[in-house]
Amino acid sequence: MPDLNSLESLVVTAETLSFTETAERRNTVQSAVSAHIRKLETEIGKPLFERGRGQQMSLTPDGRVFVAYARRILSLTDEAVTTVKNTRFRSTIKLGTTVSLAQSVLPRVLPRFSRQEPDVQIHIACDRSNALLQRLDSGEADIVLMHDQGKTPGRLFAESTPLVWAGARGFMPEEWPEVPLAFLTDGRDLRRQAFEALDRAGRAGFIAHQSVDPTGLRSFVLAGLALTVMAAPAIAPPLQTFGSDHGLPTLAPSVLSFYRSSRIPDNETDTLVQLLSEEIRR
Repeated sequence: MPDLNSLESLVVTAETLSFTETAERRNTVQSAVSAHIRKLETEIGKPLFERGRGQQMSLTPDGRVFVAYARRILSLTDEAVTTVKNTRFRSTIKLGTTVSLAQSVLPRVLPRFSRQEPDVQIHIACDRSNALLQRLDSGEADIVLMHDQGKTPGRLFAESTPLVWAGARGFMPEEWPEVPLAFLTDGRDLRRQAFEALDRAGRAGFIAHQSVDPTGLRSFVLAGLALTVMAAPAIAPPLQTFGSDHGLPTLAPSVLSFYRSSRIPDNETDTLVQLLSEEIRR
């Protein structure tokens, strides 16, 4: 494995094309620089520079490729050292959740968590509910908050929460003979619950938009072109809820769940789980 000192000599020599100038820049002797380059060439089994009597030193094709990787390795090393030196956190929690919950629930919870656990850092990753379980299994997430995916290992609890009609301020669903609706392409359960509720109320609806991405769905709804269905805790301005005063039926409740990885001690996430649970139950 190439050492960083040799890689630094390689990168500087690729710029100067001179062992003598490289030695001056690196505050060392020419023989040391030559030894670094020979060591690298021995390790990879190929020459990195064309050099000979009366010839200008130049990189070989393999040398150009290897220098590019050397620069990346040195850059990543500097980044890693800087990150670790400058961090002030004793631990990090990797939280996975959906986009809608990240935009609504988390802003109400994170300030309280920061006051209670100022030396704990939170990394947030957003994804679909079914993909969040995969992140948990692979170690990309320590805990996840999402729509329930069934009783699987790691589920801390499941909390029943109302589903609501959500849309832009000023939208008038009562003026539409058929309610325009927007959903994610994989939002089968929410589509089913929406149309079942409309059927029971004797109202009709149609799918005005489907999106593979939550941001695209949100844009369409905020444009005032359709309603969507969301868990009540996920509603945050500028979205607002619509109900019976707009001629819309009550929706069946949904379930939000917490799942925690077995790889992380319970006490490291207890505060965050408690605060999120309290917010969802409001």
